[in-house]
Amino acid sequence: MMRILPWRLAFWACLLAAASALAHPMAGDGAIMNPDWRAVPHTGIGRLVFGLTPAEVAAAADPVYGVPTPIIRGAEAAADTDAMIAGYGASLSAADIAAMRQAARELAAMDRQNLEKDRIPILLEYRDGRLDGVTVEARHAGTHFRNERVFSRDAREVLRLFERANGAPGRFRSTEAAFDTLAVSLFAFSRVSPDGKVQVVRDDDPDFAERSVTLRRAPYRPANEMDQFVTASFD
Repeated sequence: MMRILPWRLAFWACLLAAASALAHPMAGDGAIMNPDWRAVPHTGIGRLVFGLTPAEVAAAADPVYGVPTPIIRGAEAAADTDAMIAGYGASLSAADIAAMRQAARELAAMDRQNLEKDRIPILLEYRDGRLDGVTVEARHAGTHFRNERVFSRDAREVLRLFERANGAPGRFRSTEAAFDTLAVSLFAFSRVSPDGKVQVVRDDDPDFAERSVTLRRAPYRPANEMDQFVTASFD
């Protein structure tokens, strides 16, 4: 998820592969931290608190986060699975097809929506009609965690910051770094090489501009995907 994609593309990319808390008054670099962009594990980001209904999210979003787009129902998107499989034809193995159908079953319970402001979307996930996940991208420059601006720091520093808060090394696949104690995933801060080595994404790498952070109420740990990850430490 190097970028928050249009809804249908985001869904298939997945197949294939308390009110706002007060911020600490000053950041380590001397900048004032905006509480509307404070990332709190298992709670949300600023006013986007897990457990809100879509109507409550819409009220909280104005004017800080943007205008809600129509909700895409997971069940409707999952219904396209067979058509997607047919479209790929013989290029998919039986294991691929089984994995896609399993992912569709899991994602069918999730509804999705964007908040859009200045053409910069925030991706929202709802489970059982309640806010369950929030994804912000690098253009949300004010996003901060533990008094550090996440998108203003060197990628290695950010990986260390979340690893220390997690109390254990993260698990990595492709460009995802997952920290399960926090239920937080970082995207495009790291990359897993073909030989299984976890590398830091450099600031001159094209992927670096596509960084994003996802917070959830609970970690995303589907059993059929866990063997795709490797464990690594940056601390």
